Amino acid sequence: MDTNTFFQKIQKNPRPVVVDLWAPWCGPCKMVKPILEKLSKEYAGRVDLMQINADDSPELLRKLGVYGIPTLVVFRGGKEVSRYVGAKPANVLKNLFETLATGGDPGPAALAAKDRIIRVGAGLVAVWLGWTLNSNWLLFILGGLLIFSAMYDRCPIWRAITSKFKELTSKA
Repeated sequence: MDTNTFFQKIQKNPRPVVVDLWAPWCGPCKMVKPILEKLSKEYAGRVDLMQINADDSPELLRKLGVYGIPTLVVFRGGKEVSRYVGAKPANVLKNLFETLATGGDPGPAALAAKDRIIRVGAGLVAVWLGWTLNSNWLLFILGGLLIFSAMYDRCPIWRAITSKFKELTSKA
C-alpha cells in the first residue's frame, strides 16, 4: 500500500483501526490472522482491521518504524495509540478489540514474561557488576533502570503518578 494512501485512510476513518502488518511466509502471522479476522467480524462497525502485506509495502513499514512482524499498530483519530509486536494470544487480542470498541485506551502492550525476566536478569547483572567494580554508580543506575523497565507497568505508584500527570496535562 502506498504510504500517502495509508495515512489518508487512517485520518479519514472515524473508528479505531488495528493495522496488521504481516507476511505470507511468517508463521506467527499465520497463527494470528484467523483470530484477527474473527474479531474484525465480531466488532464490525466499531473497530476496523486493516491487513497489510509487509513484503508489498516496505516503505510504509519504514515510515511506521516497524522492524519485525507480525506487528499490530493501533490508530484512533489518525494517531497511533498502541503497538503490539509479535504474535499475541487470542485473549490479548480480544481485550484489545473490546477496549477499542468501548472507547477505552489500550495503552502499551504488556511485556511478555520472558522479556520481563531478561530485563530483570540484565538489571541484576549490572547492579552486581557495579557492586564488584568498586561501587560503579553508573552501573547501579543502569541496573535499576533495567529492573524498573521490567516492572513499571505493574507498579501502583507509577500508575497513580502517570494517571495524575495525564489528568493534569489533558486540562492544559
